[in-house]
Amino acid sequence: MRRHIPGRRDRIRQLRVFCEVARTGSITTAAERLGLTQPAVSSQIRELEYEHGAMLLERRVAGVALTGGGELLYGLAEPLVQGVEDLFDDPQRSLDAGAAARLRLAATRVGHSLVLPRYLRRFHDRFPDIPVRVDTASVKEGLKRLLDERVDLVFGIDAPLPGDSIDYRQLFTYGLVLITPPGHPLASHEAVSPQEASEYSSVVPSPELYSQHFDESPARTFNIEANAVAEVGSWEMVRRYVEVGIGIAVVPSLCVSETDRLPVIALDTYFGPRSYGVFTLRDRLLPPPARHFLKMLTPDATGQPAGNTAGT
Repeated sequence: MRRHIPGRRDRIRQLRVFCEVARTGSITTAAERLGLTQPAVSSQIRELEYEHGAMLLERRVAGVALTGGGELLYGLAEPLVQGVEDLFDDPQRSLDAGAAARLRLAATRVGHSLVLPRYLRRFHDRFPDIPVRVDTASVKEGLKRLLDERVDLVFGIDAPLPGDSIDYRQLFTYGLVLITPPGHPLASHEAVSPQEASEYSSVVPSPELYSQHFDESPARTFNIEANAVAEVGSWEMVRRYVEVGIGIAVVPSLCVSETDRLPVIALDTYFGPRSYGVFTLRDRLLPPPARHFLKMLTPDATGQPAGNTAGT
């Protein structure tokens, strides 16, 4: 006997979640593919089971399997869901020329300049007609825009979440490193102390840049800020100033790569690892462009996003 649940607004969404679970045999895998959390997927399945008055899935140690009622519902729902996905799963063929056919991102300055470009290029190569908008914002401001549904994904360092409506997925971790000009007295050192570093001129980013990422200035913590001879407004410029010999600097490890040919000294003893990831709105199905973009960010076995060549 079917039960009516008042206020149901999106039956297609519910059936889509069910069909994805049926296809994959896993609530976890279905959640990842749909850009949802496991509890959100489980909740959708429970509501569907309640409405139909029957168990649709048999929970097993290794995933789930369809019951007889689940097989019947899947046979009816799958063609409908597949038809909808054929229309909207490829963003270029989306009938909605509005938000669903745009990629809307917000990212911190590090993400905007150092993390996203390679993925945006890959996305553009695949979907050249899909417009992309990237807002540069602090994590706090980005999360406000996410809650207002002005953006679909927010990229930045791990931060306290405002309430329980936002999820954070770590993409990779990185550390802070000391970079020096080639041939600098510290260049051959495997480790450097704040006391040693304080003897040399330094390049530091502007306070506004640090405030986007850290609660305090690592340059100050590492005792090199007092000898700053240049203050610049981007991590790229910090790196360039170091390259030409103006001074040493403390930077996020993802600011440098092997092609820079800069001496890099890890500062793990003084600074813990930092987590960089993506924030999504809980229980909200991502629009197709955002879903495709999120798939490009799947971490590899090293914990780095696919294609990340940042130094460590």
